[in-house]
Amino acid sequence: MNEVRTYKIKSPLAKQLREPGGRTVQDATRMAGEKLEQHRDGVMATIADALDELDRVAADAAPDAGPQVYRLASSIIDLGGFFDTGPLHEAAYSLCDVADRMIGADVWHWPSVRVHLQAMRLIMAGGCRPGRTSDVLLEGLRSVSQRPLAT
Repeated sequence: MNEVRTYKIKSPLAKQLREPGGRTVQDATRMAGEKLEQHRDGVMATIADALDELDRVAADAAPDAGPQVYRLASSIIDLGGFFDTGPLHEAAYSLCDVADRMIGADVWHWPSVRVHLQAMRLIMAGGCRPGRTSDVLLEGLRSVSQRPLAT
């Protein structure tokens, strides 16, 4: 009968992890935040492009453009999710909700889309900071999104 042997292999990584030094979690988090912040202007420009495209879609008012409105609004949420866009996120989420309800009911109300679009532009112009103006805009969007759909 053969005897079972167990070998412990020490990898270079295991050795490095036991040595003192390196970065703390706080340092790594800070550095990642700094790197991410370098992309803020580019992301905000991409969000502005999405708003421009949403403006063109709303101007055309095509009866089958609902999924496109939803896609654009959700892309604003996705892009802004890397940064603190506060009220912009809420406005885009509200538009997604409105678009989803309209698609489901097969009833389209373009003024609701345009109101959301203008609110998002105003929020962007204010630096996406919460405040009295954004609170009023979001309250208006809540009333628009709670509006019953006419059939």
